[in-house]
Amino acid sequence: MEFEGIKAEGVEKRYGSGASAVTVLEGLDLEIQPHSFVSLLGPSGCGKSTLLKILGGIESASAGDVTVNGVPVGEAVRRRQFGLVPQKAALLPWKTALENARMLRQIATRRKRGADIEEAAAKALEMVGLTEAAHKLPHELSGGMAQRVSIARALALDPQILLMDEPFGALDAITRDEMNLRLADVWAETRKTVVFVTHSIPEAVFLSDVIHVMGTKPGRIVETLEIDLPRPRTLEVFDTPTFQEYAAHLRHQLEPKAVA
Repeated sequence: MEFEGIKAEGVEKRYGSGASAVTVLEGLDLEIQPHSFVSLLGPSGCGKSTLLKILGGIESASAGDVTVNGVPVGEAVRRRQFGLVPQKAALLPWKTALENARMLRQIATRRKRGADIEEAAAKALEMVGLTEAAHKLPHELSGGMAQRVSIARALALDPQILLMDEPFGALDAITRDEMNLRLADVWAETRKTVVFVTHSIPEAVFLSDVIHVMGTKPGRIVETLEIDLPRPRTLEVFDTPTFQEYAAHLRHQLEPKAVA
């Protein structure tokens, strides 16, 4: 039986050729279970975003294979199984929150209008708590609200898999906590498979079922850690001994000598 999830085997990524070639990822294997929340955690330059793009078929691997629900990743892209939330919201400034939220679905279906498009965009905005801001333009939104529109834009596609490339990295600590709570609620409601790139240890522990810790030179998985914390999770979990033990372990794993 084919693996029902994301499977990467022997993935490598090189840029350039010959003596000037740079190896970004090497000998990378992982499995991501369907409906799970999985974080890629590691220092800058370890290839987290590159790996995310390879898992989502945005970039091709130099070697190795990626399958999604038993089919090659390229076929999963053609079936529109992925939704991407980038580091920056990148909203079109002349479109309202609702118009931005429905834009990718319009492109994917090659239709500007349709009851399904309007319903999907409105539902996605509701899930991220922005129904009342549906007709606001991007300059009227806070940074956190703009990122929620970005999440809604991806959710409106109704993908099986949500790829999130450090979407909260530019937010202040309080807003980041609020976004983590909101994202946890969205995941609980939709049970999408989420692959989440982050530099933040507390964020990874709070959100994840599984954390893949990455090392550098070249990028690789140095540890896979399952997070055994009950759900739903509130911010109070940060103060529990189990949470703190996970965070301390990951800090040790991410010390420069450990991941180099």
